[in-house]
Amino acid sequence: MFTTGQFRTFFAASERRRLVVIGAAGAAYLVALAVALRFEWYPQGLPGYVYLGVVAVAGAATTRRWPLETLVLVASFTAYTTLAPLPVQLYGLYVGAPQALVPLAIVAFIMISDDGPVLAPAATFGTLALLTIVPWRDIVGVLLENQPLDQALLLDSGQDRSVLLAELVACVLVVVFALMLRRQRRAAAELALKNLELTQLRAAEVARIAEQERTRIARDMHDEVAHHVAALVIRAQAALRVADTQPEQLSHAVKEIAEGGQDVLARIRTVVRVLKSTPVRDSAASLSLTDELEALFERARSIGYRVDDTVTLGDDVPPAHALAIMRVVQESVTNTMLHSASHWLRIVVDEEPLSWTVRVSDPGPARERFPDMPKGGSGLASLEDRLTHLGGRVKSGIDAGGWAVTAEIPRAAVAARREKTP
Repeated sequence: MFTTGQFRTFFAASERRRLVVIGAAGAAYLVALAVALRFEWYPQGLPGYVYLGVVAVAGAATTRRWPLETLVLVASFTAYTTLAPLPVQLYGLYVGAPQALVPLAIVAFIMISDDGPVLAPAATFGTLALLTIVPWRDIVGVLLENQPLDQALLLDSGQDRSVLLAELVACVLVVVFALMLRRQRRAAAELALKNLELTQLRAAEVARIAEQERTRIARDMHDEVAHHVAALVIRAQAALRVADTQPEQLSHAVKEIAEGGQDVLARIRTVVRVLKSTPVRDSAASLSLTDELEALFERARSIGYRVDDTVTLGDDVPPAHALAIMRVVQESVTNTMLHSASHWLRIVVDEEPLSWTVRVSDPGPARERFPDMPKGGSGLASLEDRLTHLGGRVKSGIDAGGWAVTAEIPRAAVAARREKTP
């Protein structure tokens, strides 16, 4: 016995489903003939109708796999049983047109609609339709009797000429509908292919956007947190060095560290709020760029750095450019805290007619203040990426024994350039 899973596996392939449907249709046809026989509704040529069902089922089942062979066999058998004089013992197979054309019509329809050859099945089916539906024998007989051609065409063949015309039109419609289905299937296949391409492009675009978003989040978290954490660590180390000799300084240092930690926590929460919903501006965000830079300089001074700053900025710096300027200064100060023995910083922020320039330098020498800290940060790389989107560039390298970072941010977007000295 077949289980439910086995039935599903068997019907999984479309070809198997098609064959099962064809077999079910053939069985239903034979059952209908049996019912007709039981109630004596069947025509005189019952074997011929059985033949129609068997040949139609066999043709429908084999056309896709052996199209030309099936066409030749079905067309030959149709021509033999309708046009050739049958022996007496086979006379029961005779079925008149258009019923006798049904198996050939099914084969031609499947071949054409399945994107197979068109001319061969259409010509074969059309030729046999004309030969079997039109009463050529009667017409030829009239012509042989030397009667006028118009009399031959108006011959009463025992069937209404409008019925003959309708049968011919029905045969033409078989080919027309097959061509329409063929075109519809081609269009569906092209649409499916385009949809697959669009889906793949969409997936690639989503992956690219997700990668950009991860990069942006990492950059923003680094920019917001790294500078403040570095300042806190340096302040804590300074407090530990004077804790034994100047205990009164310890309380002040702990207070500053606590305030700095709260500031870092507030900035992390701000980034999280921006990622989760519509950005919410806080009081710190309402400061001007000059005020924010001054607050940064004061934090550096509070932990023992000497900061010589020259800031020349107008009030109309666009937000994106203002953020880039702030990040250049912030990243440069953080790098000095982490990688230089110097406690002196020179910072110049200048507004020019075509661009803003930022230069942050220290006299050195280079020294890893926290040698146990993992190396290979992405601060400068993120900074270059941020400035590139604005058409700017950044240089970083050794300068008179120390280290300098110079950035140029154009007022109008220009071709992005990246340059880093060895």
